[in-house]
Amino acid sequence: MRNVKGGVWKNTEDEILKVAIMKYGLNQWARISSLLTRKSPAQCKARWHEWLDPTIKKTEWSKEEEEKLLHLAKIFPSQWKTIAPLVGRTASQCLERYNRLLDEVQRQQDNENGGTTTTTTTTTTTGGENDPRRLRMGDIDPTPETKPAKPDPIDMDEDEKETLSEAKARLSNTQGKKEKRKFREKQLEEARRLAFLQKKRELKAAGINYNPKKKGKEKSWDISKEIPFFLKPKAGFYDVPEEELRDEPNKDALFIGKRVDQIENPNYLQRQEKLNKLEEIKKSKKEMLNLPQLISETSKSNDVEHSIKRTKLQLPEPQLTDDDIQEIADYEKLNGSGVGGEFPLPAPRTASVSSTANNNNNNTNNIRTPMKQDTIMSEAQNLLALSNAQTPLKGGVGPNVSQTPLPKGVNSTPFRTPNPLANQTPQHNKKQSLSESNEFAIEDKFKRQQGKNQLLSSLKNLPSPTIEYKLELPTETPTIEEESQLELDNSEVHIREQQQLKHKEQFKLRNRSTVLKRNLPRSRNLFPINSSSSNDDELRILKEINRIISHDNKTFPNDSITPSMFDDDIDSQNSNTINDDDHDRYENYDYFTNTELEFADKLIQEEIEQIKKETQQPLPSGDEILDEIDQIRSQFIYLPKENRFIEKSNANQSQLIQNLQFEYDKTLNKIKNSSMKSVNLEKKLNIYNGGYQNRSNAIIKNIGDMFDQLEQSEIEYQCFVALKNNESIQMEKRLKSIENQVYDQCEIESRLQQKYAQLLNEKNLLKKKLSTF
Repeated sequence: MRNVKGGVWKNTEDEILKVAIMKYGLNQWARISSLLTRKSPAQCKARWHEWLDPTIKKTEWSKEEEEKLLHLAKIFPSQWKTIAPLVGRTASQCLERYNRLLDEVQRQQDNENGGTTTTTTTTTTTGGENDPRRLRMGDIDPTPETKPAKPDPIDMDEDEKETLSEAKARLSNTQGKKEKRKFREKQLEEARRLAFLQKKRELKAAGINYNPKKKGKEKSWDISKEIPFFLKPKAGFYDVPEEELRDEPNKDALFIGKRVDQIENPNYLQRQEKLNKLEEIKKSKKEMLNLPQLISETSKSNDVEHSIKRTKLQLPEPQLTDDDIQEIADYEKLNGSGVGGEFPLPAPRTASVSSTANNNNNNTNNIRTPMKQDTIMSEAQNLLALSNAQTPLKGGVGPNVSQTPLPKGVNSTPFRTPNPLANQTPQHNKKQSLSESNEFAIEDKFKRQQGKNQLLSSLKNLPSPTIEYKLELPTETPTIEEESQLELDNSEVHIREQQQLKHKEQFKLRNRSTVLKRNLPRSRNLFPINSSSSNDDELRILKEINRIISHDNKTFPNDSITPSMFDDDIDSQNSNTINDDDHDRYENYDYFTNTELEFADKLIQEEIEQIKKETQQPLPSGDEILDEIDQIRSQFIYLPKENRFIEKSNANQSQLIQNLQFEYDKTLNKIKNSSMKSVNLEKKLNIYNGGYQNRSNAIIKNIGDMFDQLEQSEIEYQCFVALKNNESIQMEKRLKSIENQVYDQCEIESRLQQKYAQLLNEKNLLKKKLSTF
């Protein structure tokens, strides 16, 4: 039969889940779900985070939480994972409460439309037969992780018994090798810690301050704590504790480098943090020593039956009597006002009311406080109207939403269940208690200091000691048993091997010969040793040089050694002169320290100075030595076939040709290598400087264009300057000619005007004559 995972959670499954989480933690849900055959990893995780976690708040919803929920639902629609930590509840609790509030508003609107009026409170939960979210017969709960566990039956099934026994066996498995090894390591670590602590306490009791961290540091005086070469004066006839306290050099050491919060009493958060750490340590110890008791205590604290018993609600006495309430009701009935109006009270008619009114100093009428608006229901109505509204793309008037005085700031409520016993002491003044505690602390501190001074003064009156004792630390280092030493991992062994190889390589490089350190050309062959030489010093020097050459060639081989003119084919010559003892000397190469090398260098310099004094001639300079070497080198030629140097004067024609061919090939190879290097360098330069070259070419082209424009502009400028000069010369002539033309025109116009006047007079005369006829 196929096993379907899910369904209602049972009490046994909850207990198994709790114990598994205590053992495996909150990350290994696959391993935890393997203990529960009917549940998946996701369901186990949801069950813990939605119900079994002790930090989940399961009390009734308060009015402030509901207001905050509705306000956040408007700001973060459908984002319950975001709303949950701000409200202090789980996401499923927030969603369920939100849906219940909307259902309650919907039911009220349906009742109002139906003609009936009902009043409901927001703090009660709906669970009747008309609840639309109540599960019917045959329905499956979609969220069983948020519901209480099903109680265990008296007669359990065989599958449940098998699951329970398997979980017990797996969770109580402390007989494995891994657990034994870890427990043994913890015991050894604890034993070492206690032994070191005991040793440190014994040394401290003996007057020896043992601090392994400062063991390697050089001893020096701390001027802020002690005075160098300080000699304490001898005690006199009279006690001076006040002067000693006043002149104490370290009296301000407590205030150096400290903050105000370190000098004053620790605040609440620090004390709470210390208490939390102590609780965690106690819990871990109890988990190691007595795990069943811890499980029973945790289950008992999470059980509903063991919750704190609620005390009876104590309300204050009413301020209005029944007569006053009846009088107010009669007045409102006479005036025809509603329940929630704001009206002045009438003048009192009864003797009791009149007497109270006369006792008041203020004769003005009292105003009733208006009924407070139900913000939760109005906000829920707004959200229901917004959810039922049509899309705004159709246009038209949106839903009518009323403004509610919800809090503007969103402050998260405490995540844990509040303690009802906290802050029950009446009239508790925190500042007063702090000031009193500070006064008591100062007084106690003064008393302790006074008692300390008295004790020191009495001790000073004791006679001087007759016997002195000295304690010395043991020189023997504590031996560590082989069993307590841990084996190194392969990675650490590899790292140590690499470090050893690195140190060896550095040692070899440090002990190279000076020729290799300066990158000078070195010899490939050994110098010939003539055993018949009478000078033992030269023989030993040659042997030592050969040992150094052979050591360098063996330790630092180099295939690209160029032939030197001082190298010869000495293998055949040395075969008769070098014996087995010389080979042993080559193998047993001596390494010298820096001090020995410096001493040898000093002896050489002294020998050079002595030679200068004996010869009375200065030593040749470096240029002279190089010139002499070049002169000697020019007297020899190299034969590649015979792999040796010969004198140039003793060489025949074929040997000269062979040497010239070798030089030619060598020069040709150098040219090829240099050409290849130049090509590679040119490619790199083209890659690196290609952009700069293109940019420079573009800039050069722009500069050329601008220069051409500048020349063209200069030519045009000169043309316009010449044109201006010509125009300024011709301007006067044109002005004079125009003035003459104007004068001539004026004369012509004046003559014509005169002629016009004469003709007009003649016309008038003729008209007169005609009129006379």
